[in-house]
Amino acid sequence: MFKYMSMVVAPLFASTCIVRFTQPFDLNDPFEFRPFIDFQRTSDEARELVDAQITEKFRTVDSVLAMVEKRLATNPNHPQSGILIEMFRQMVATNPALGEEMMAGIKQFKNEALALMIRAAEWETLWEKFQQMAGDSLGIFSLTEDPAHMLMWSHYASQHRGIVVEFDETHAWFYQRKTPADDLRHLVQVSYVKNPHPRTWKDLDGIALLYTKHAEWDYEREWRIIRPLKEGTEMSPGKFCFDVPTDALRSIIFGCRTSPVLEEEIRVSIAKNPQLGHVCFKRAKLADSGKIEIVNVPAEIPSDKLIGA
Repeated sequence: MFKYMSMVVAPLFASTCIVRFTQPFDLNDPFEFRPFIDFQRTSDEARELVDAQITEKFRTVDSVLAMVEKRLATNPNHPQSGILIEMFRQMVATNPALGEEMMAGIKQFKNEALALMIRAAEWETLWEKFQQMAGDSLGIFSLTEDPAHMLMWSHYASQHRGIVVEFDETHAWFYQRKTPADDLRHLVQVSYVKNPHPRTWKDLDGIALLYTKHAEWDYEREWRIIRPLKEGTEMSPGKFCFDVPTDALRSIIFGCRTSPVLEEEIRVSIAKNPQLGHVCFKRAKLADSGKIEIVNVPAEIPSDKLIGA
């Protein structure tokens, strides 16, 4: 698994082996964690649900009295509730108009309750608050299957001047679930879908929200880990980082435009850390096919790449 890094981030990573888990709203996809929601339908469905529940529980005089009787039976402050309910049943039996009056009152109560149900604008406000909360508390570390994508080098590695880091995706660092049901803290493949039809609140899938992107991004072949930011270290305001075990690294791939200065800085940092002695170096170059290919390069810095050579 691979991580593209800019020419600014690359030397910092080489010297510290820490990576940033980025809040979703700081990513380059403005729709990350922001699926389109039909708030009017959400509001209508909420009212329909409440209407159905009230209607079910208060459908007849007998059902209303049975529910009241059940609730009062466990209340020590109403020891005679059963007798009172039975008396009311008899009154309704002899005077149907009394039951009709009670049901009319319940219907009025239901209509008033439905009128006060959350409106579309309020659902939208709640959704914005939820998104902000998620965005402020979770961080994403994105990787890819493809270290040789022309656009990825341009977009995420400073126009081919940065690097790509190869990780061992089988390392335990990529699988740190707290429980089998934990949706965070482990490597998950991103799903790409075409623009979905507008959805309502109840149609949202938490997993899909975290690990789904628009099909336009499928060329990235992304895998990601999402972690609560509170588990990391805030290196500067709003930027949270996590340590990566040195044995989770495999190689450093230099871009076709990586400068000799940056290459030497990275090589020196790797050489200074005895725990990174296994890391090898590679380079991205343009092949005759017109595509990028990754080739091995010597562990030592060639003389023509040395600063001042």
